[in-house]
Amino acid sequence: MYKRSAALFFICCLFLGVLCARLLIINEMQVKNTAYTANTISAVADRSRGVIYDCSLNRLVNAESVNMLAVKPDINSLLENNNYILNDDKNSIFNDIQSGKIGLARYNGSGYSANSDSILFTKYSRYKQNGEAVHLVGYINSDGEGVCGIEKYYNSLLSSKSGSLKIVCSVDAYRKALRGEKMKIESNNYNTSAGVELTVDIRIQQLCEKALEQFGIECGAIVALEVGTSEIKAMASAPEFSQLNPAEYLDNDNAPFINRAITPYSVGSVFKPVVAAAALENGITADLEYFCNGSLTLGEVSFGCHRKYGHGQMNMFSAMVDSCNPYFINLALNVGKTPVCDMAQRLGLGKSIELCDGWYTEKGIMPEADSLVSEQDLANLAFGQGRLLASPLQMAAVYAAIANDGVYRAPSLMRAIIDENRIEIMRAELPASRRAMSVQTAETLKELLHETVEKGSSGRAKPESVSAAGKTATAQSGQFKNTGEEITQSWFCGFFPYDSPKYALAILKENGQGGSADCAPVFRFLADGIMQITS
Repeated sequence: MYKRSAALFFICCLFLGVLCARLLIINEMQVKNTAYTANTISAVADRSRGVIYDCSLNRLVNAESVNMLAVKPDINSLLENNNYILNDDKNSIFNDIQSGKIGLARYNGSGYSANSDSILFTKYSRYKQNGEAVHLVGYINSDGEGVCGIEKYYNSLLSSKSGSLKIVCSVDAYRKALRGEKMKIESNNYNTSAGVELTVDIRIQQLCEKALEQFGIECGAIVALEVGTSEIKAMASAPEFSQLNPAEYLDNDNAPFINRAITPYSVGSVFKPVVAAAALENGITADLEYFCNGSLTLGEVSFGCHRKYGHGQMNMFSAMVDSCNPYFINLALNVGKTPVCDMAQRLGLGKSIELCDGWYTEKGIMPEADSLVSEQDLANLAFGQGRLLASPLQMAAVYAAIANDGVYRAPSLMRAIIDENRIEIMRAELPASRRAMSVQTAETLKELLHETVEKGSSGRAKPESVSAAGKTATAQSGQFKNTGEEITQSWFCGFFPYDSPKYALAILKENGQGGSADCAPVFRFLADGIMQITS
C-alpha cells in the first residue's frame, strides 16, 4: 500500500517537474522575443507573391530588380549616405528619417562603400514599365489582390506564395538607432520561384506586340496558337495599359482594358472555309461550278460581288482565291443551313472557351439552324455576315483545326503549377480533342487556302521564308462613324508552314480598310519572324 503511494507520488513529482521546465523555456523564449522587439525597429521593404511564367519559365512578372538603400533613422546616418541616394528619392527618405523610421531609397549606383549606418539590398518590381501580355497577366490592386487576368483567376495560389523583405535596426531604450551596429535583412519567402506556368511563348508574344505597333493597329488583336495542342503562344491586344498605373487609362476612349483577342466581332470572309468544309463533308466536291455575274438575288434582296461585273465561271478553288461572295452563297444554299451551322459549332463557334480555371471567354454568336428562317439569312451567313460574331481566339482555333487534319481542340492558357525550385508539380490537361471534319476535307481546305495565299486575295500574306495558307476578310460591322460611313473589321486567318503546320494565327484590325491591306502584311511579318526565332 505504502509502496504504491510512494510510486504514485514520485510520478506526480516527475510530471510537475517536466511541466515547470517547459514553462520556464517558453517564458525565456517570450522574454527574448519581447526584448528583441523592444530593442529593434523594422520596415517592410517589399512584399512579393507567386511568379507568372511563360512556357520556358521566363518571368512575366518579378522580372526586373532595383538596388535599394536602407538608412538608419538618424540624420547623421543620412548625411553619411546621401551621395548614394537617387536624387528623386532624397526628399522622401529625409521625411521618413525625420519621423523616426528606417529610410528606404533607390541606390544611384555611385560606388557604395559598406558601412554600419546603411545596407544595400535588391528589390524586385512586380511589373515593368512596358510589360508584355498585360491583358493575360492582369494586375493587382493596392491591397495586393488580383483585379483581372491570371492575377485574378489564380489570386489564391499566387497569394499563397507571398513573401516579405524586412529591414531591422537595433535601437536603445529611447528608440534611437545604435551607432556602430549593422542593420539586418530578414527575408520571409521573399521573391519565391513558385507560381504558375502559362502556354505563352514570350518571344512570340513580343513579336506580336511589335507587329501591332509597327503596322499601326491602334485597336485590334493578334492570336497565335500551336497547331495540334491549340496552346496559346501569344495573345496581343491593342491598345495596352500600364500595369504600374492602370487608373490613368480608365477614361481612355479606345478602351485599353478590353482584351480584343477574346472579344467577338463580325468575321466576314474568313468564315468561308467553314462553309466549304460543310459542303465537302456532305458530298459536294470542289469542282462544283457557279457563274458569277456580279450579284445573286434572293427574293427582293440582291447580294453583290466585290467585282462589279462578276468573276464568271467559278469552282471552289477559284472562288476561294478571289473571295467570291455569290459562289459561297450558292454553295451554302446547296448544302443547306443545318450542315453549315453544325460544322461551325463543331469548330467551336458560339461556344465559350475556358482559358484557365474559372476564366471563360465570351461565346460570341453562332446562329442555330432554326433561327435562319429565310434564304437571305443563310446567304448572309455564307460569307460571315448577319448575326455571326466570333473572337480572334475562336477564329484562330478554327484555322488550327483545319491545319490539324480536321481535329479541333479548344485553346488553353494554363500549363502547370511550379514549386519554389522551379519544378513542375502539377500539369494542366489539354482540353479534349474532337474530329470536326475528315482528313480528306481538311486536306482540300488546306489546298484552297494555300492557293489563296499563292495566287489570290491573300497574296500580300505570302511569307519569304516559309509556305503558308490563309484567308483575308473585310467584315461589315453594322456600326457607323459620325460621318455616316460604316465601320469595317479587317481580318487575316492562316497557318504555316503549309506542308507541316506548326502555328495558326488570327489578326484583327478594328475600323480597317480591308484584310488584304491591313492584316495580310502582318501575317507575313509574323510568319517569317516566328520561324526565325523558333527554328
